[in-house]
Amino acid sequence: MRKVLLFPLLMMLSQPMQAQETKTVYMTVWRGCEEACQGFQDYIAMNKLPVEVVLRDAGRDRSKLNHFLLEAKQLKPDLVVTWGTSVSKALIGTREEYGAETKLGDIPVLFMIVADPVGAGIVNSTETSGRPTVTGIRNRIEEEVQIRAMREYLPVNKIGLVYSPAELNSALNTEKIQSLEDKMDFTTVIETYQLGADGQPLPNQFEEKMRRLAEQEVDVVYVGSSSYNLSNREQFTAAALKYRLPVASAYDSMVTESKALISVSNKYYRVGQLAANQAEKVLFDNAIPGELDIAELESYSITINMGVAKQMALYPPIQLLRFAELVNVESK
Repeated sequence: MRKVLLFPLLMMLSQPMQAQETKTVYMTVWRGCEEACQGFQDYIAMNKLPVEVVLRDAGRDRSKLNHFLLEAKQLKPDLVVTWGTSVSKALIGTREEYGAETKLGDIPVLFMIVADPVGAGIVNSTETSGRPTVTGIRNRIEEEVQIRAMREYLPVNKIGLVYSPAELNSALNTEKIQSLEDKMDFTTVIETYQLGADGQPLPNQFEEKMRRLAEQEVDVVYVGSSSYNLSNREQFTAAALKYRLPVASAYDSMVTESKALISVSNKYYRVGQLAANQAEKVLFDNAIPGELDIAELESYSITINMGVAKQMALYPPIQLLRFAELVNVESK
């Protein structure tokens, strides 16, 4: 009896293990393969997952997105990954337009780097998408947390906001900040960029906007969600510094690569790795996207630009120094 039972097992062990089938991920990004895109691909490489990534870059050109949608539907990849609100809305579609369905039909899709997926109409709630083929990653730190962190550093009674009305994320973020005014006892001062015929902000407006915010005596200029401000971070923060306005941001790179004072953020690289982990569940664990939680990182990072702190004579308190990452620290 024992020989009979062992024989099939020995036969199985003597046969070579079948390699996992290679899966195809169609990834569409908005402004090149930045940190989140790199984190996603590095996770795949480090874990030796049999995944081929077909990468498409819109280069901030919305006119390319419909072509990418058509290409994805034609290729029928195992998973579509979208980066940013514009890309995600173009490839997934909103709940108002498609209900529980998507523009991609039955192709599974995972979004990342979407500032407000609920406000943008992509998902039902911050916990679940409400759409069987859709999952995603939450990377935003709530504005209430942002403001509390600012107040650990300096008095915040009046917050300045500068954004392009052409950016949906910025408009939604501004509404969110304003909704907290009564609860957290502050006021907002809003400046919007003048747009040209192409719908984009006209150049050389930063100094004028910062001057107007300074005249209204804002305590801090906050950048919560703005691709335009992020792309022009050097000019934006230099203009703020000229008028001695501290900049707080949800973008770490505004501190590390320009002259914002403080950021409270999730590192995009780690967001990309978390997105790849979510993708692995869909591709290899047969998880149904809509049954997965909208994942988020368990902690966030505070970064302080000590060069800017010194220039503005705004040195961080001890409680922040204990756990913040300090950049641009003058060596002795």
